[in-house]
Amino acid sequence: MIYIVRGEINAGKTSWMAEDFKRHKGADGFVCRKVFEAGEHTGYDLERLTTGARCRFIRKPGHIPEDWNEVAFLAEKFSFCAEGFEFAVKIAESAKNIGCQRFYLDEIGPLELMQQGFYDMLGRILQNPPPELVIAIRSYLVEPVVELFKISEFKTINIV
Repeated sequence: MIYIVRGEINAGKTSWMAEDFKRHKGADGFVCRKVFEAGEHTGYDLERLTTGARCRFIRKPGHIPEDWNEVAFLAEKFSFCAEGFEFAVKIAESAKNIGCQRFYLDEIGPLELMQQGFYDMLGRILQNPPPELVIAIRSYLVEPVVELFKISEFKTINIV
């Protein structure tokens, strides 16, 4: 079963997924955690739910480290680092290899609609999905994401 966790920006999709994960044995996946420096929101890190391990993922302009390996830049607001995508792929592969029963992916968005970001990874997951797949998607992107990935059966979890 595929569950789509839908909501607006800052509605609490990530928090819901992290809390839901705690209630499911045999689960794995990752969420995108906000990063703050001196009280300012500077980007996001990916966090593996089973271990708490983190990897830098997205930074806003003006907060990009010198050793940053940018692979995508979105809406002149977000720079995406290659190591974040590599980290996510390793989590997905590891989860598949251990027979993960419920996998969390935070989130599918505009980058994937341009066939970048997690596009290839989600495509591979959907070819042989775990028993339960939980995907965060902004409300206004649910329909185009469902169409692009040809997801025909899913349940929606609305976060408001």
